[in-house]
Amino acid sequence: MKVIDIDKIEEIETQIHYIKSYNGSVILMDRHSKIFRFNVNFSFEHRPIGDPIIKVSFLEHPHIPVIGLIAKVKDKLLEKCKNGVITSIASANKDKNKA
Repeated sequence: MKVIDIDKIEEIETQIHYIKSYNGSVILMDRHSKIFRFNVNFSFEHRPIGDPIIKVSFLEHPHIPVIGLIAKVKDKLLEKCKNGVITSIASANKDKNKA
């Protein structure tokens, strides 16, 4: 399985300021070029030094082994976090919902 993208990202309000939680949708493609979409929850626990700790959980169980898939999703999320995509998408969605 290949992680194509993570979209439909919405921030979940939390009481802890250094942990940001989100809902989103992971788009996957298998080796037969079939596309799958799964809803996920994920969070970033920001630390003073180093990369954030990322936790991922699937809301619906995919029909494939999850262990390797979670590692791929974490890599994609870390890439998006470093590029600032996660925070910009979540804040844009939050502003859209307020309007």
